[in-house]
Amino acid sequence: MEQILQYVKTDYAILVAVLYCLGRVLKAINKFPNQFIPLALTGCGVLLACLSAVSRGGDYANWAAAVFDGMVQGILCTGLSVYLNEMLSHWGASECSCRKKDGKKEE
Repeated sequence: MEQILQYVKTDYAILVAVLYCLGRVLKAINKFPNQFIPLALTGCGVLLACLSAVSRGGDYANWAAAVFDGMVQGILCTGLSVYLNEMLSHWGASECSCRKKDGKKEE
């Protein structure tokens, strides 16, 4: 995890939280298939990161470098948001399985 975090630029760190929230919204939509959530988040992450990179065009030598940086950062941020979701899901699942109900452990 720490190795991945060193590649995400601080300007894009907020994108991880935005994509996590967007993923939760997509999960709440019953008609949206769960299997396509990571794909939709990848597209949104790349789009938002590219917009951010292009809007700060002075930091880059040309627009192609800005788009490339946006694509890489968008994919990394999407991966981190999906990883965060999985980590929280499994952490919450282990908390629930440890609780006892009427003196018996839930399965």
